[in-house]
Amino acid sequence: MKIGIIGHLKFPIAKPFAGGLEAFTHAYTSALVTRGHDVTLFAAGDSDPSLPVTSVLPNATIPESKVRLGRVCHDWIESVEDEAYASLMLELSDGGFDVIHNHSLSPIPLRFSHLLPTRLITTVHAPVLPRMAAEIETRGHHGCGQFVNISGANAGAWKHLLPEQTVVHNGVDTACWGLRQEQKQRRAIWFGRILPDKGTHLALRAAHRAGIPLDVVGPISDQNYFDTEVMPLLRSCDAYHGHRTHDELDALISRSAVTLVTPCWDEPFGLVVAESLACGTPVAAFSRGALPELIGASTGRLAKPGSVRELAHAIHGCMTLPGEICRRVAQEHYSFDRMIDQYERLFQSQTDWTIPTEVAA
Repeated sequence: MKIGIIGHLKFPIAKPFAGGLEAFTHAYTSALVTRGHDVTLFAAGDSDPSLPVTSVLPNATIPESKVRLGRVCHDWIESVEDEAYASLMLELSDGGFDVIHNHSLSPIPLRFSHLLPTRLITTVHAPVLPRMAAEIETRGHHGCGQFVNISGANAGAWKHLLPEQTVVHNGVDTACWGLRQEQKQRRAIWFGRILPDKGTHLALRAAHRAGIPLDVVGPISDQNYFDTEVMPLLRSCDAYHGHRTHDELDALISRSAVTLVTPCWDEPFGLVVAESLACGTPVAAFSRGALPELIGASTGRLAKPGSVRELAHAIHGCMTLPGEICRRVAQEHYSFDRMIDQYERLFQSQTDWTIPTEVAA
């Protein structure tokens, strides 16, 4: 099939990834190409040149905002992105694609969806976003195309706006995770973007309470938070590794006894869970958002949101869980092949888009 993918524009779709959405879009595009589809990714021009990228903007908006203004200017970002997406949608109205699959966080593709000669498919990667919500309320969900959500929990948050959604859990390339076969050490790991919503400081406190060192990996998205809430908690046995390459992160996860996931908001999915399980590492996490959908008794333990005491207990509960089972669960339930299979079935079935959630999940 000839597939157009609309990426978001805030960060380049390139390694090292700024976050989960960039990693997903990169892997998803590559997987469709590998399966023989004719794919075009519409994204920022500073994305990975090995991808079939058509530039919507020369540079991603958040890095460009910092360069131009010395800070992230959200009004500037929105105006630039809106104009770029509007121009793109007008170009796409000329046809040429069998499927237009929208992974942006913008309302503009929804606004122009009626111009497309094929149905716009939007995968919802975030909680309810005010600008997208306003667009759906104005035009009605049928007037904005068709919608896929990445978890049952996130679909529930959008249900008042989108009564018809297909749930397709995100996946990870299990052939690219867990290849190191590292000897497990009595260490925990926390990885992701470092900002208050991710709760890095709570992971450190729980690890200390459990008596286990913590490796912290990821880019600092909020320097003040890191300096005041995270850095003072780092002990000599802990380590902040910065933003690492895929191979380096794979090795760090694979050697860890447990991954800590500490959201202070309702995570729509949680790729870190799938990546950790693929590395044979169980997960101790706060029971928020989609995490209870992803973590079972054989792969991890859940704690009351925000409770350092319960998370420390969950850490201990993960120490005896077999890594082989964690990896098998990732391969069977959270593999990229499984996810791509579901999307291909959706693309090929334009007449009946809403399939039962239990089938999709």
